[in-house]
Amino acid sequence: MHLYFSAIIAANKREKPNMKKFILLLALTVSTVSFAQLKKVEVTKAEEIGKAQQFGAPVEAECTKVGKTYTISFRDSKFKTLNEYKSFSFDDVDNTFNDLYAAVEEGFKTMPEDAVMLELPNHYIWLGFDKFLGSPVLRISCSYDKSKDSPIYMSNQIAKKQIEKLFGKKK
Repeated sequence: MHLYFSAIIAANKREKPNMKKFILLLALTVSTVSFAQLKKVEVTKAEEIGKAQQFGAPVEAECTKVGKTYTISFRDSKFKTLNEYKSFSFDDVDNTFNDLYAAVEEGFKTMPEDAVMLELPNHYIWLGFDKFLGSPVLRISCSYDKSKDSPIYMSNQIAKKQIEKLFGKKK
């Protein structure tokens, strides 16, 4: 009987190194599989087209471009003490960016009473023209999406010179 238990104990001692190797192999396999889920993503830096900003004040609006996609971000006028920004993006298909600027320029010339409504693939935007202290200003509004109940966000009034800077037409 003693010989039988000695054989079992000896067998267990021989299996422990194999068990350690198995656990090590299992740990390496699991770590390799978990790293295989992690991928490095290349980030494309946005090209700044322009900013609308009064000297020393927070940025009112900013226009950036990544590839052929333009993004216009503006400070939401709903918040006076917070700097919360809303934005809309569009692809520059058929010269859309220059068409948008042309619509702004036309609005500054004609000063329409009602806001000019423009449709983009994912948003509606409104260009509201007014005068402040005798100078033309623009208020940009955009819908979150095209749904009927979509919230609408509005910028503060931005002067014509600042709009030219926003669209990169004036430095």
